[in-house]
Amino acid sequence: MKKYLTMDDIKLEDKTVLVRLDLNSPIKNGEILDDKRFRSHIPTLKELNDSKAVLMSHQGRAGGKDFTTMEAHAKKLSKLIKKDVKYVDDIFGRYALESIKGMKKGDIVLLENLRFYSKESLKRSPEEHANTHLVKKLASVADVFINDAFSTSHRSHLSMVGFSTVLPSVAGRLMEKEIEALNKALDNPSRPCVFVLGGAKVDDSIEITKNILEKKIADKVLLTGLVANVFLLASEIDIGKPSVDFIEKEGYLDQVDIAKDLLGRFKNIMLPTDAALNVDGKRVEKTLGELGEPIDFPIHDMGKKTILAFSKELKNSGVAVLNGPAGVFENEAFSKGTFEILKAAGESGSV
Repeated sequence: MKKYLTMDDIKLEDKTVLVRLDLNSPIKNGEILDDKRFRSHIPTLKELNDSKAVLMSHQGRAGGKDFTTMEAHAKKLSKLIKKDVKYVDDIFGRYALESIKGMKKGDIVLLENLRFYSKESLKRSPEEHANTHLVKKLASVADVFINDAFSTSHRSHLSMVGFSTVLPSVAGRLMEKEIEALNKALDNPSRPCVFVLGGAKVDDSIEITKNILEKKIADKVLLTGLVANVFLLASEIDIGKPSVDFIEKEGYLDQVDIAKDLLGRFKNIMLPTDAALNVDGKRVEKTLGELGEPIDFPIHDMGKKTILAFSKELKNSGVAVLNGPAGVFENEAFSKGTFEILKAAGESGSV
């Protein structure tokens, strides 16, 4: 028996439904480079054909190059679901509220980037978030809240928790699927239990690493992406000035000491031994930790030796939990690590 409510537990027909998605994706010059997150939400959206669906999401962080409007996201979603998704360049002002009130059954609108509202990213209690203008105004024109943004649900942000105290709230299909998969991994997992943590959100991955190792949930933690670079830096391995500068730019230098502490306490953390550098757009692999020429180009993927070592661990795992890409996977030259890891995990049948 599920310990949470899903779309099966509530009447959605003819209802105005607020749906929190995670459409945050790599974007360049207004073009979305990868649509996997869009596709993951399609099962939820397909079940809202008889509802009025008001979609909410975010893109990037304030000050970042990818901090932009949701216009391109609405167009991309329209193509994928073969149905018009109206972009509303407002979040909870008069235009947004009038657009929602004017919706008919089957209509879909996508509101503006939630992070354009400064209070969205504050970490507060559900009750505190419920008292904001955003929640009060949107809740006044909605009947139900669906959370389908599993990848951001670890954050106590306004759009994630603010509506749950004022509207009937359920999990979307992606959320339901991910919770079931995670429960499988955390509740008496088959051994060995292997976690692969990557991507660019270093603080989140470090917190997860600390938690699963202290609680002895994971037998091994394989680190990739930017989080791996932070741990390599903590190990005093040369990752090159471009990669160090990027860590500083993203505001993660303060995580190096935390990574050093974890490396000192746990011996089951695996780091890359080689890397793929972006040398003027070309993939050039280099072994890490060896004396030689300094690394003058950014690390954008794992190297072949690391891919083989990590793949072996995954193929022999009882349960594998993967979170985040291994590199700049939206660039084909640096997608090998990400896709080989996915392939190895799939072959194990343990994901």
